Amino acid sequence: MKLCKCLFVLGALFLYMNVFAQSKFDEERISMYAIVSDNGIPDEACRHLENKLMQALSVNGFSNNEYAERFVLATKVDVISKDIISSMPVRISQKIDITFVVGDVIENKVYSTYSTSLIGIGTNETKSFMSAFSRLESDQEGLQSMLQEAKEKICVFYTTYCDRIMLNAQALAEMQKYDEAIFRLMSVPDICADCYRECQEKAVAIYGQKIDAEGMVLLNQAKAIWMKQPDAIGAQEVARIISRINPEFQNYDEVIAFRDDISSKLDSDAKRDWDFQMKQYEDNQSFKRSIVDACKAIGVAYGKGQPKNITRIIVHRWW
Repeated sequence: MKLCKCLFVLGALFLYMNVFAQSKFDEERISMYAIVSDNGIPDEACRHLENKLMQALSVNGFSNNEYAERFVLATKVDVISKDIISSMPVRISQKIDITFVVGDVIENKVYSTYSTSLIGIGTNETKSFMSAFSRLESDQEGLQSMLQEAKEKICVFYTTYCDRIMLNAQALAEMQKYDEAIFRLMSVPDICADCYRECQEKAVAIYGQKIDAEGMVLLNQAKAIWMKQPDAIGAQEVARIISRINPEFQNYDEVIAFRDDISSKLDSDAKRDWDFQMKQYEDNQSFKRSIVDACKAIGVAYGKGQPKNITRIIVHRWW
């Protein structure tokens, strides 16, 4: 029995270390979004090329995302020639040039480029494109060199402009654009160690500002509702609003006093429902995660909410 318990503990420890190492590895990666300029490329072939690009990003040490962020690996495809091959069935042969660009859509800046030519043959245009894209290798020397050059320049960018990133984030926070500010700060990769640490600390501070600003608004809303309807129905609405206040709110003592005041004025049935809802609120796991994890969640949510068409407009200007 002791041996089994020991093996279980070792196994759990091994699993934890692997998960931790993977998480740490992901944080060290520069986050990049793959985008294909779909000028006449069939949708299926376009998605195939995007998948190839995401594989290339992963193989070459980048973290690829499903949402538009700061850095993109943009691709343009040009058909150089197209021939119909007389065979059974008839086949289409295409020679295409692919141009890759790594750039910053916020600064509207290009970091590195690479071009290559491919030939694809298929029974229709879509299959011809997919045949050509299949010849693109994730570890292709030119593609690797371009991504490595971009990585080095991006690290230099963060080292040079870290102060400006934090100042811009503070300016956004002062305009109460807290989520965008946190998103900008949390986008800095761990591979740029000093800037990463400073931006994490700044993000935590802005998260505190966000909690305080939102908490005060919610508390005032709850008080207004209770003043207008100080009964069981009003208490239900107040409970819904209060449940959105983070316990890290700097005036949380005022929230507790307000909750206690409501509880003392409800009859036994309404008080029982109120206390139950307050207990659910206190047990809410979303408030119990670390502040850094909460900042990461805000950054991801904000990034996913950004329209991709804005990125595409900027990318089109590069060609």
